[in-house]
Amino acid sequence: MNAKPSLKRSAIFNLLGSVLPTFVSLVTTPIYLHHIGADRFGVLAILWMLQGYFGFFDLGLSAATSNRIAQLADATPAERESVLWTALLLNLGFGLVGALLLLALMHLMLAQFDISPALTAELGPALPWISCLVPLTNLISVCNGAMAGRERFGASNIVQVPVVMLFQLVPLGFAILFGPSLRYLVFATLIASIVSFAITFAVTAGVFPLRLAAPPARRHVRQLFSYGAWISVSSLVTPVLETADRLLIGSVLGPPAVAYYQVPFSLAVRARLLPSVITRTLFPRLSALDSHDAAQLSRAAVRGLTAAMTPAVVFGIFLMQPFLSLWVGHDFASKASLVGETILLGVWINSLAYVPACHLQAIGRPGIVARFQLVESVLFIAGLWWALHALGVLGAALAWSARCALDGVLLFGVARLGQKQLWQLCVPMLMVLGAYAASCVLNSLSLAGLAVWMGLTCMALAWSISVEPRVKAHVVRMLGSLFGRVRTRSQRHSVNQAMSGEHRATE
Repeated sequence: MNAKPSLKRSAIFNLLGSVLPTFVSLVTTPIYLHHIGADRFGVLAILWMLQGYFGFFDLGLSAATSNRIAQLADATPAERESVLWTALLLNLGFGLVGALLLLALMHLMLAQFDISPALTAELGPALPWISCLVPLTNLISVCNGAMAGRERFGASNIVQVPVVMLFQLVPLGFAILFGPSLRYLVFATLIASIVSFAITFAVTAGVFPLRLAAPPARRHVRQLFSYGAWISVSSLVTPVLETADRLLIGSVLGPPAVAYYQVPFSLAVRARLLPSVITRTLFPRLSALDSHDAAQLSRAAVRGLTAAMTPAVVFGIFLMQPFLSLWVGHDFASKASLVGETILLGVWINSLAYVPACHLQAIGRPGIVARFQLVESVLFIAGLWWALHALGVLGAALAWSARCALDGVLLFGVARLGQKQLWQLCVPMLMVLGAYAASCVLNSLSLAGLAVWMGLTCMALAWSISVEPRVKAHVVRMLGSLFGRVRTRSQRHSVNQAMSGEHRATE
């Protein structure tokens, strides 16, 4: 049996792979705006969005590949290689279908945006190149899924660095060298995509490894499709659950209200980076385990995530108002802080629900997650519409958090990770709700607010330390070492005083 990479090490690789692209984007965005202008940058962003949405033609095969290859951890290399070749061939075919459909619909979709005639003329010759990005993206996704299935997260995330750099810097280089025309920018993006696929495939071939030991096989098709179909449903519904709130706010309350929601929302949901990294790391491992061991690992993940997220969310609820005041001004914060605090309620339960969702998908039950999301999307939009008319922007935040709570209850109920696991969530839930209630009636920077802020945060930290054995052991060792040093220094001080007294007596 092959030795598995450390989950801790894999999680660190995934965290770095998630954070580094953000920094690259932060650095290059103002340079793009300087060289190509806001109008062209906006059109480029729309093109990337449309091309990304046509990634639906992956049909969940990259996740299915990751799941199946993880299950074949102890199978022959030829069997795993056959799965990968089958997935690559299928994704190439569906990517080409997606490319043709995107090319056919591109003019219709772009007509929905207010793009000037001059920019439309620039863009015309580049439309076929945009379509070519769909199959290339599909192939890259399958390669990444294969590396994830083998738990080669180090290699996968190391590849992400040059790939992200290529996508950001090659179009920028073309803009500087040849001018800001959209034709050059899109062509440069295509070149970056081709080179990125070549790099990703080469690394996959090396670490998988690919030895041309087995061809694609028809027997894998049904299994990949039956799993991937439900993943593709989730990939269609998830954007609705994540963006319907802002679209309806803009429609019902107008664009200015969107800002009072979007700013605190984007701040609060960044906390979901941790559960995202953890579940991405767990997925292939859970896929390879039997049901008992998978449930045990998922329970440990929920316990660890709860221990990390509870003090962070309690602290964040109280921090929201003063941070927004410092960041965007007191007037804006007075209208947006309660929205952010409400969203943090949903972030807490949503972060924990990542684990049962990942667990269900890993053990071969992605259909349950997809069905829940379909039902939730209908209930969410209906509840959101009512809440917006009744409570305004705050109503949208309450509807979003209520949807997250429903999602968590359903997923934990079906995943069956144990009644004890659910009871253990009661105490941290009460602390999070207590922090929210206190923030509604107290100013975070008042004396009473600071006292409650620090008190609840310390309580949350103490609870987290008590329930997570590894953290508890580390804290005990750290405190033991600290007290040991204090005791040693005290003893040395006593000895020095005694020696000094003897010396004075002798004199």
